[in-house]
Amino acid sequence: MKTLPLARLQAREEHVEAFKALAHLTRLQIFFFLVRQGRDVPAGEIQAELEIPGPTLSHHLDLLRRAGLVQSRKEERFVYYSARPDTASELVRLLTACC
Repeated sequence: MKTLPLARLQAREEHVEAFKALAHLTRLQIFFFLVRQGRDVPAGEIQAELEIPGPTLSHHLDLLRRAGLVQSRKEERFVYYSARPDTASELVRLLTACC
């Protein structure tokens, strides 16, 4: 695994995947929406608020989840999503470590 030392932080492959996931306008909008909500949000609410078709939303949420930027939980027939603030904070620290 290649790493890039920045102060005390190490850039890792997980960071690359997270940045790649955020390098798409729709995923960035989803992520920002979840961060602003600060709570678990049902997929239907995300879909209604951002006006994204269901299958497209599922695809983007899956990529964000696999990149470690959001987490999901299923409750009965609903799936709830929330931003992972630990991952977002780590990315911010990584970016600002070199500035």
